[in-house]
Amino acid sequence: MKKIALILCVMIIMSLGLVACADNNDGNNTGNTDNNTGTNGTGTNGTGTNGGNGAGTGEELKGSAQGYGGEVTVTVTVDGDDIVSVEAVGEKETQGVGSNAIEQLPDKIEDADSTDVEGVSGATITSNAIKEAVDKALEDK
Repeated sequence: MKKIALILCVMIIMSLGLVACADNNDGNNTGNTDNNTGTNGTGTNGTGTNGGNGAGTGEELKGSAQGYGGEVTVTVTVDGDDIVSVEAVGEKETQGVGSNAIEQLPDKIEDADSTDVEGVSGATITSNAIKEAVDKALEDK
């Protein structure tokens, strides 16, 4: 019986050692590759969330609107009529609900070059606040 217990313990320890040494880059880092290049597009076609889009000729605009938990602010970088990047911040929005809109909606707005996009399900108030803040920012253009 002691031999079996010892063999099981050795197998568990070996398994844990293999898991600890495994490559943990299973694609979870792709969203942050060029995240620091979003402002004025200083990178080369940034691949991260809100990454830059090249030459750095963009104009940076700011707007805000009332979200579910508080004020939601956005920084929109435009190049002519092209929305190059949108960065949304709403620190008081509900985690797992409003925070989903803050993470997902900017990319949708960038891709569409418009706020005429579908909001994030379950986060209607935060989604509407982001779209309103972007519209306000674009008014200053």
